[in-house]
Amino acid sequence: MAPIDSARARDIPDDQPLTPPGEAAQGEAPAAPPVQRGLRNGLVLGGLALVGIVALNARDLAGLGTVLAAFPLALAASLTSHLPQLVFTGLAWLALLPRAERPGFGRIFLLRWYREACDSLVPAGAVVGQAAVTRLMIRDGMPGDLAAGTATLGITLEAVSQTLFTLIGLATFLALGHGTQAGGFWVGAAVAAFTAFALVALQRPWALGLLRRVLERLARRWPRLQPVWLDRFQASILRLHEDRRALALSTLAHLGSWMMGAVEMFLLLHIIGFPVTFAEALVIESFAQVIRSAGFLLPGAALIQEGAIVAAGALIGVPPATALNAALIRRTREILVGLSGLVAWRRDEARQA
Repeated sequence: MAPIDSARARDIPDDQPLTPPGEAAQGEAPAAPPVQRGLRNGLVLGGLALVGIVALNARDLAGLGTVLAAFPLALAASLTSHLPQLVFTGLAWLALLPRAERPGFGRIFLLRWYREACDSLVPAGAVVGQAAVTRLMIRDGMPGDLAAGTATLGITLEAVSQTLFTLIGLATFLALGHGTQAGGFWVGAAVAAFTAFALVALQRPWALGLLRRVLERLARRWPRLQPVWLDRFQASILRLHEDRRALALSTLAHLGSWMMGAVEMFLLLHIIGFPVTFAEALVIESFAQVIRSAGFLLPGAALIQEGAIVAAGALIGVPPATALNAALIRRTREILVGLSGLVAWRRDEARQA
């Protein structure tokens, strides 16, 4: 069966459910989110971050005292600068939703908080968290095809915006006169661009048509794999792709979120005693985020994120110990935001059950 075109997409009845194989139908009780695992991971990562800060500065008691004295202010700055990141990502999601289907921004903000909590503390948390908040949106009354379509497109635009952010970081790095050390940066930009391109390509009609043919063939042996849900999903994706203004606004909002990460890094390094320019903080953040994305299967890219910040800091001369202190303060912020988000998420699930 050939993929549907945009004209056919508009003719698909809205009461046809979107229920991929293995997913609970709308109205059924879904599986509980992995909150317990996330809480356990948060406590473990928090303990490791504290031990890391002490061990890193153990041979320099004066340095340890300086870091610990700056820690409350640095953590407060990290939390304060991170709040706009959640706002930007919430606006990015909201921009994709038709006005008639948009929930209040407060609800979107909470759902983005839940997803980030999952991303920080649960393995493959970005995927698991996005699936969980999509389910909550369906419970709130959003059509399943729209919830799934905006979730898929949101992840895609996040990858596109990261590519733009990486290219901005690379251009800044070259402008600072570090062209001879940009090899790793070029590789990172290429990987980010390929990922974004692949996500966009997989949403085109030819790719979804190929998926349909594969599922139809597999369904001969496993009937539950019948792609009866794929037409609605493709219809939703095609409708969302038609609104170019919404796509542009969502991408810009995601880019604003990445930029606030550079602001956070700028503040952290200043507070712990190694002031850098904003351009240098932008280079560190953009390169570190590319490396971090390789660890998406680990809770919060544990250890990979810390190594990424150290490696990125080395590009512009930030001492490894200083970069690692900044990374561990950021990790502490992620744990606090993540633990509180998981608790709020669990209450939300219990309230809606």
